[in-house]
Amino acid sequence: MFKSDGSLIFASSFADYTMKSIPRDIILTTERLRLRAADLSDVDLVWDVSRFDGFNDGMTWEPPNSKEEIVAITERNMADWESGVDYIFTVEIKNDGASIGRVGLLKKKAPGIWNIGFWIHPKYWNRGFATEAARAILDFGFQRIEAVKITTDHATWNQQSEMVIRKLGFKYVGENPRGFIKNGQPVLVLEYDFSKQV
Repeated sequence: MFKSDGSLIFASSFADYTMKSIPRDIILTTERLRLRAADLSDVDLVWDVSRFDGFNDGMTWEPPNSKEEIVAITERNMADWESGVDYIFTVEIKNDGASIGRVGLLKKKAPGIWNIGFWIHPKYWNRGFATEAARAILDFGFQRIEAVKITTDHATWNQQSEMVIRKLGFKYVGENPRGFIKNGQPVLVLEYDFSKQV
């Protein structure tokens, strides 16, 4: 939930956990959303969203060929959570429990640097859900896992992601002509970062 000053109230207090022990039952809540650790119950969500034509064009991952592939990937995600290197949350609407997307933080090689990624099912676009969920994860990153900087990027044509990133207050850093590889070709991306406020 949000306080009147815009800061986030978490369902679980960060003070309850040690730095390297974030339980998978942690729940983050915002005004409209509930964020929980991604698990195998999300297989149908990922399968469904990856069937939308063009959805994966701006993603670093390719559309899975089967639900079994999603199970294997999700199990790796869950193991990475336990290792403290990747925290992926499933985004749910609080009032009806619908699962609508994912948002997460991936640890980078440099100390204190994490990368945020997010996606929302196209059926729920243009409602501000991505911004709301990502803002909660930024607070989680800076407050709970003590990130000092969070980075992100988007393909140059991905205007929806750009709008979310700018709304969140990220600072533009520059272009990366080889942001990720898609269909064997490098994709030009625009890179941003957000430093912890002290």
